[in-house]
Amino acid sequence: MRRHDSKHQHSGAGKQSTRGQSEASACPLMAPRKQKHWNILAVVSILLAALLAVSGINQLDVGRVPSRDALRLASSSRALTTDTTRLPSDGWSPLRGQKLTDRETVTDQQALEQANYHVQVGVYATSTYDLDLSIPSFSSNGYVWMRWGEALQQYLDEQDQTIHEGVTLVNSLLSDADPVLTPLSKAPLKEKNGSYYQLFTYVGRFYIDKAYFRHFPFVTVSLPLVLEMEDVNGQLDYPNFRFEPDTQNSGMGLFAEIIGWLNRGWSIAEYRHNYATNFGLGGSADGYSLIVYDISFGTSSWSAFWRLMLPLLVVMAMVLLVFKVRADEQDARAGIPVTVLLTLVFLQQTYREELPDLPYLTFLDQVYVVAYMVTLLAFVLVIFIGRRYGEIDEMPEGPQKEIKQNQLQRLDEIWPLTMVIFSSISILACWFTQPTVS
Repeated sequence: MRRHDSKHQHSGAGKQSTRGQSEASACPLMAPRKQKHWNILAVVSILLAALLAVSGINQLDVGRVPSRDALRLASSSRALTTDTTRLPSDGWSPLRGQKLTDRETVTDQQALEQANYHVQVGVYATSTYDLDLSIPSFSSNGYVWMRWGEALQQYLDEQDQTIHEGVTLVNSLLSDADPVLTPLSKAPLKEKNGSYYQLFTYVGRFYIDKAYFRHFPFVTVSLPLVLEMEDVNGQLDYPNFRFEPDTQNSGMGLFAEIIGWLNRGWSIAEYRHNYATNFGLGGSADGYSLIVYDISFGTSSWSAFWRLMLPLLVVMAMVLLVFKVRADEQDARAGIPVTVLLTLVFLQQTYREELPDLPYLTFLDQVYVVAYMVTLLAFVLVIFIGRRYGEIDEMPEGPQKEIKQNQLQRLDEIWPLTMVIFSSISILACWFTQPTVS
């Protein structure tokens, strides 16, 4: 009886030991499976949150209402000294508004000849300075001269005003000294052919209406001086009054350069400015002749690269090399993406201070988006690989452990090449998908 009992006890203990081993062997199988379910749920939650965020931002985004004012390039002579071969590749042009069709050009040329009043305008900028892209604006001074006929002089005498009192600088900004035209003589000079001539100086701060920031840090800007005739009684609208640019004598002086920028030439042209109002005078909306003189500047591509692109490339090289750190130094691996992320935020805030608040992402903004994505992927992959190495350390020696180690080592090796290819394709797509400006 005693021997039977001992045998029974031994067999019961064996069953309990076998059950304990089976339960213990089942736990490691259940834990990874449960963890996998949680990982899938986390990924689904992140995707759902991203979808809701994109949907909400699209609904909150405010659409742009375009101005009803419009500019049309007139048929009068114009000068453009900018290298036109660069315009298609830059996605930028100094011309404003829409060009006239061939039929409209013929009609506009006839209207130019039939206009009652003509004023030839020349502009010579002696200096440009204090370029501020955050507004954007610039300061300039130089000379403006006008030549007009007897008919306009009689009209000015009837209105008891001088011509510079009627001409306004449309894009002038308020400053300590309002931009004005200052005549260098008390009265206009009457020439032998019966026309009148007067020379003026101008100085002031002016608004920049045309700048191409989409390819920033490779920027092109136009620094314009815009002149238009004030019309008090409705007799100086586009059919009656026309500016004609003096393309032969206009230009830019020795000091019309800005340090750090490359001069790309100057241009002067007449436009028809169609207002979306008749100013309460009755009838249809009015159009007026307008002169735009501007100097074009662009950034040096090499200077922009060394100043803004090179620091970013160095920082991203640290992310690409994160998995070259030894696998047992997990803290060092995890710390690199976090450090890189803080550096990216600092670098982006630094260059954004140079720009106005734009309603779109520049090329460099999109490059930083790619950099943020790569940094996030590196951080997630560091955590994933770290957990896998922790599981491998608990595995018994054998072929399965060796296979897992080889897989992780292969992942460490292909990461830099994969991210270089991904980043290169993404950055090229960002560059070539930027819309052009006509």
